[in-house]
Amino acid sequence: MIGWVPNLFSLVTAYNLPARNAAVDTSQCPAVSDIHSKPYTDPDLPPPYGEGYQYSAQTQGKTWTGQTAGTNDDFLDPEYALQAEAINVRDGKVHCDYGGKRLIKNGEVADPYLRLTALK
Repeated sequence: MIGWVPNLFSLVTAYNLPARNAAVDTSQCPAVSDIHSKPYTDPDLPPPYGEGYQYSAQTQGKTWTGQTAGTNDDFLDPEYALQAEAINVRDGKVHCDYGGKRLIKNGEVADPYLRLTALK
């Protein structure tokens, strides 16, 4: 299912991103091949809004985690061509933002967005 929740989240997040830290570049983000996913259901949200994926990676001595909701799509699927697009540091955490290829399936638009977070 390609839902409106991830797209709304992407829009809201895009307007709340702080300026990039010039000393930090996306090479510090986990490579897409190092990220693992598993289906996830948020118990606080009713189906289908709480259904999505939980993502994790162990790289460069850090544990990275993130999740999506309101979608049955695993953004690690090759069709999304996911890649790191931005990185920022806020409140003692490093956030890596990933985007990918926009897909249209059955008239619904999917703009892949994933944020992985690790302690600084």
